[in-house]
Amino acid sequence: MASSVASCPPFGFSGKYYHLSGDGGSCVRQSSFFEGKAVLNQGVGYSVILGFGAFFAFFTSFLVWLEKRYVGSRHTSEWFNTAGRNVKTGLIASVIVSQVLLFGVMAIEIKRKAPNAHTVCEIVKARWGTAAHLVFLAFCFLTNIIVTAMLLLGGSAVVNALTGVNIYAASFLIPLGVVVYTLAGGLKATFLASYIHSVIVHVVLVIFVYLVYTASNELGSPGVVYQRLLEVSSKSRICQEPLSHDGQSCGPVSGNYKGSYLTMMSSGGLVFGIINIVGNFGTVFVDNGYWVSAIAARPSSTHKGYLLGGLVWFAVPFSLATSLGLGALALDLPITASEASRGLVPPATAIALMGKGGSILLLTMLFMAVTSAGSSELIAVSSLCTYDIYRTYINPDATGKQILRVSRSVVLGFGCFMGILAVILNKAGISLGWMYLAMGVLIGSAVLPIAFMLLWRKANAIGAILGVTTGCVLGITTWLAVASIEYGRVNLDTTGRNAPMLAGNLVSILTGGAVHAVCSFWRPQNYDWDTTKQITMVEKEKSELPVEELREEKLIRAKAWIVKWGVGFTFVIAILWPLLSLPAGQFSKGYFTFWAVIAIAWGTVGSAVIIALPLMESWKTIESVLLGMFTNDKLVEKVEELNLKLHTILLAIPEAERLYLLEKEKAKKNDISQKDSVSVSA
Repeated sequence: MASSVASCPPFGFSGKYYHLSGDGGSCVRQSSFFEGKAVLNQGVGYSVILGFGAFFAFFTSFLVWLEKRYVGSRHTSEWFNTAGRNVKTGLIASVIVSQVLLFGVMAIEIKRKAPNAHTVCEIVKARWGTAAHLVFLAFCFLTNIIVTAMLLLGGSAVVNALTGVNIYAASFLIPLGVVVYTLAGGLKATFLASYIHSVIVHVVLVIFVYLVYTASNELGSPGVVYQRLLEVSSKSRICQEPLSHDGQSCGPVSGNYKGSYLTMMSSGGLVFGIINIVGNFGTVFVDNGYWVSAIAARPSSTHKGYLLGGLVWFAVPFSLATSLGLGALALDLPITASEASRGLVPPATAIALMGKGGSILLLTMLFMAVTSAGSSELIAVSSLCTYDIYRTYINPDATGKQILRVSRSVVLGFGCFMGILAVILNKAGISLGWMYLAMGVLIGSAVLPIAFMLLWRKANAIGAILGVTTGCVLGITTWLAVASIEYGRVNLDTTGRNAPMLAGNLVSILTGGAVHAVCSFWRPQNYDWDTTKQITMVEKEKSELPVEELREEKLIRAKAWIVKWGVGFTFVIAILWPLLSLPAGQFSKGYFTFWAVIAIAWGTVGSAVIIALPLMESWKTIESVLLGMFTNDKLVEKVEELNLKLHTILLAIPEAERLYLLEKEKAKKNDISQKDSVSVSA
């Protein structure tokens, strides 16, 4: 028996995921990492979902109440949907943790050309009319549904795998707390909650990165991870044709250089990268949530917030993939393709390295990420329903109270719909991975027309409508046709493979842009953005922005800045960096160590910035709240009462005396002596 055990492969904790066959003569690999009993019991799962949900619902609502009481925020419909249009760089970045380096250009343009807009579709209607408005509204709703589906599919799958909580129950319970605090505080509550969530996500991220590369007993250094990857590669060698001159192009990954895990020369990686870029352009440019955040940002913070958010976003997948992703391979974990497509690779590595503690950390991280993004989707859908349906087609003269009531009703309704949608998709067998790859096919055709809307004065309505619809139809047709031709059948498996997805994504985004461009050159609109500037607010808000924030020349300088740095960083991250890593072929130990150090540094610095910057920028507000809480509990109320009394007194004073007092007060502010002021008045 001892000799049989010794013959088991020395991988995965010296045979931890291997066992002797029934006859004791051979080793059998565990078929699935998550087979059998869940690591945590259901009580832990429900505690995390309901406990964190209740805590954030209460805590975020409390923060919003503090701001209202001690800072003086008025909870109007405009405030609910735009957060006062005064959100600073750090808070914007903590919410916009996504692939949005280039979207900063659009964020500046919306400040210049549609300063009072509430949604992207409002701008579409103002420029291109009702037909285009309805088409783009449909695509925006589709985007929100896709993003919501991905969030809940991934979230419910991980909760179910780690704790055994019913996957359908998790689909309904995860959004519950989000709905509560979004109802209470609108977009500002979303920003506050997303910041807190981002702090937790990045703290856990740093813990896992350092665990894999510095602290773990099983791994613990880049050198050990590198050696383990080489050992695991030697177990499963897939020879590719034709063989290289050295006869060594064999390894576990077909399409990679020498079949190795340790290379950037990967045909599959290139295909996935293209699909990923197209899909992410879709979920950024066509997701009203990003436009709402751009609208909420103060002009001087918009471009910087989006650039910083993009750079910090990159640290999350880069650092996690380099740590938990490669860690799963280095530990030789028996993760099936189905488990990987459901987003279960990170939790598997966390469990293998830390046991129950790792699973709790990962579960917490996932809950924060899902609920943070989910709250943005709630506000995005609420804004579309409120301003693009209710105010546009049902009640154009809606009051602020009516707008606020509709906004909250939609938040509640879509929150319930999120759970139903996840149940339907889980029943259909659709995974997070499949949905992630397919989103570019479905919404990619709208990316370039939406960009043209604010960037190109010649872009016309007919081209926009034709580009979006034909691009989507041709993209889906190509996607299904390639799956049928390549694999002889059309189902979730074949449509989820690289070739059909790549073809569908490229046809969708390129056709949408090409058709719109051709139509616009043929019959240019020559638009001057007058109608977009005439979009009105329901309730006028007193602006807290300095006058210079809204000056055209300052916005133009901000646009030039984000074009330079946004395009520059995008080129470096998406093109230059991968190209420069190709000559390395299969990474050496030194090169891999350098790669791991970059991942550690980027994750650490990005996390520190995203945690500290919002606190630094909001310190005066924090001081005001603390001052009000500990010194004068009703400071704001007394100030408002004083202002009301002063207003009443001024109304009672005859007009001439009132003007005299106003001039006198103005003279004091300008440091003019009272004597000079009286003589001037005389």
